[in-house]
Amino acid sequence: MRHKPGTNPLLFLAGLLLSACSPHPGAGNWVAMEKNEQEVSGLTLSYDGRALFVSRKPAATWHCFWSGRDRDSVRLDCTPSTDKKREEHFIFSIEKDGSGILKSGNRVLGRFRRVDGRPDIS
Repeated sequence: MRHKPGTNPLLFLAGLLLSACSPHPGAGNWVAMEKNEQEVSGLTLSYDGRALFVSRKPAATWHCFWSGRDRDSVRLDCTPSTDKKREEHFIFSIEKDGSGILKSGNRVLGRFRRVDGRPDIS
């Protein structure tokens, strides 16, 4: 296999593999920065693609699967504990200041900040 002088195909492949393994910036534990419409106090996006948050309006625990939409946002496909046949979709975006925004459609549900700790959903 021939390659251009000054390029190393093994170095390129290693870089590609390493970038695919880095966690999404949305992964982690997040707490609300202020009161919000659905009274979501925090959310956890685990590294294994699961997510969890609790709302008080409506009162439910939301069990979710998430996937990266782009480098700064994820899509959450969630089922509330009150109706396991219903699925709702949310977007969680990371802003330039490092805060996170949870949206349902175009409606902002809350603004969050990252907190230390390894995300774990049991």
